[in-house]
Amino acid sequence: MNFKKDILLIDCEFSGFDTQKHEILQLAAVLLDKKTLKEKKFFSSFIKPTHWDQNDKESMAVNKISLQMVKAAPSLKGVIKKFNRIFGHNVILAFYVGYNDKRFLLEAYGKSKIKWQFDYHYFDLWSFFYPYLAMKNGLKSRKDFAGFGLEYLIKKFKIGIKKSQLHDALVDCRVEAEILRKIILSYHDSKSYTRY
Repeated sequence: MNFKKDILLIDCEFSGFDTQKHEILQLAAVLLDKKTLKEKKFFSSFIKPTHWDQNDKESMAVNKISLQMVKAAPSLKGVIKKFNRIFGHNVILAFYVGYNDKRFLLEAYGKSKIKWQFDYHYFDLWSFFYPYLAMKNGLKSRKDFAGFGLEYLIKKFKIGIKKSQLHDALVDCRVEAEILRKIILSYHDSKSYTRY
């Protein structure tokens, strides 16, 4: 399978899910080659918060980011400028369950006064992984059909990583990229794979 552009797989860790009062605390991305899906570049940075006191406790319990980790981090604008310079815009944006990642990133570009030039099409990996697992009878319970997280996929695809390492944005990007590679490879190797 060849994509038309390289895939820029992005993950963010947030202080909560309200774009008006919460913020991105970590931004990471891996750039995947359009033909091989091998990693070409990567980026990861914490972002100095502007209103730490408004954090959502449940979100912070998941991402485990402390004030100590971010208080000396670069500003949002500095991180977005660097991110923009490294990757440009001639890519396919990709996320895993990407609704929040995309809207927070779009908001971050606006706050940084940097023009958003990415294509409005983007690749949500969850919507690709879900039918694959359904076709392979990989969704065994009612809970699986309702939704599944990275922990489930790591176990399913035998990714060599501990649960405790998850929710670092760069780690999550690389896990998602590895699962994508495994699924694409299985399509190519499948006897039932049909080219139209």
